[in-house]
Amino acid sequence: MSDQKSILKSTILQYGLIYGGISVAFAIMLFIMDMHYQGGSLQQWAGLLIMVGSITAGQLAFRKLNNGYLNLSEAMKIGLGVTIVGIIIALLYGWFQAIVLDPNQIEKATEFALSQAIDQNPEMTDEMIAVTREWIEWGSSPGISTAFAFGFGLIFGGIVSLVTGLIVKKSRPN
Repeated sequence: MSDQKSILKSTILQYGLIYGGISVAFAIMLFIMDMHYQGGSLQQWAGLLIMVGSITAGQLAFRKLNNGYLNLSEAMKIGLGVTIVGIIIALLYGWFQAIVLDPNQIEKATEFALSQAIDQNPEMTDEMIAVTREWIEWGSSPGISTAFAFGFGLIFGGIVSLVTGLIVKKSRPN
């Protein structure tokens, strides 16, 4: 049993590091292209794809090391563990990027989001623009953005873990 726990922990760590590493590489690519503050659905879909691939690969690797068996509980532990490790790595890099590499990142993101809002709603009044700016700045603050990233990451990681776990699980015969 302790051997199975050590395999579980090493699988979580290995694939969590892979998830975090690929996420950081993707973030560096966006930074080099000066797209790191723009967000967008393509970036979100790419992030979700990286998450799904890392979790699924971790679950399949554990199943292979566990004599071909994986129950849903183990799949969930692997998925959430991989998600937590990967998110922590990505957040640490994100802080480094925002503090060291691009200290103006929050201002850039705020201005970009505000210009998008104005483009989509040209009838916005000055008061509406001011309120929108306040909300964007609040949501872009390091504490709030970190909490949202971690929270939504765990929610999506849990959903992905459940779905992929149901797909790749293989129960031991009774």
